[in-house]
Amino acid sequence: GGEEWRTTLRRALDGTDALRLAHYPLRVGDVHARHMESPLRLRGTGEDEWLHAGRFLPIADRLGLVRELDLTTLKLALAELESDPGLAGLWINLSAKAIGDHAFRDRMLEVLAEHPASRNRLWLEIPESGGLARLEALRALSRDLKPLGCKLGLEHYGHHFDQIGRLYDLGLDFLKVDASFIHGLDTNPGNQAFLSGLLEIAHRIGMLVFAEGVERKEELATLEALGFDGASGLAIR
Repeated sequence: GGEEWRTTLRRALDGTDALRLAHYPLRVGDVHARHMESPLRLRGTGEDEWLHAGRFLPIADRLGLVRELDLTTLKLALAELESDPGLAGLWINLSAKAIGDHAFRDRMLEVLAEHPASRNRLWLEIPESGGLARLEALRALSRDLKPLGCKLGLEHYGHHFDQIGRLYDLGLDFLKVDASFIHGLDTNPGNQAFLSGLLEIAHRIGMLVFAEGVERKEELATLEALGFDGASGLAIR
């Protein structure tokens, strides 16, 4: 029920050990540079049970707690970067609703200002659909993050390709192409042509392009041939 979830999430936000980041390898350019995708996890009722973000973030959103969870994610990521200098990059998700909130953005910048030694290895991902619905907020955040060295981009990208022209002056650093365009790519000439066009446009604008959910080595080889800048998924792990 809603109140049970509120109690659980409130306890996690006020505590120290009920929220953590998971880690999944992500290839970026030089395969020897260590990058990690780090989604948030919430401790469940079982001893070793950690709930995926898809289980609790929609509920947290309805309860008005998603901004606090995003700030917690940011703080956990910066702490891990400070404790692990060998980590070339740590990638975390932020909700589009949070970046549209002025108070959240101000608090986020305050937190980043406290970590000058690690913030330049932080990569922030915003969902495509929510980010495109908040272009002014995205543009303002991109402008504020540039002098801090953080990277900002859109994840699950590709379903609104017709709006790619709107990205021209946002100052984003990267796009992560949705896994639905990647699965079976090695045998799908149509998706290969689509992604080749996307790469050309994005690279001209100055954005890196990564692939999500790469499951097979044949898909990975096709992505490399097309000119992708990196990838994540089972084939990388």
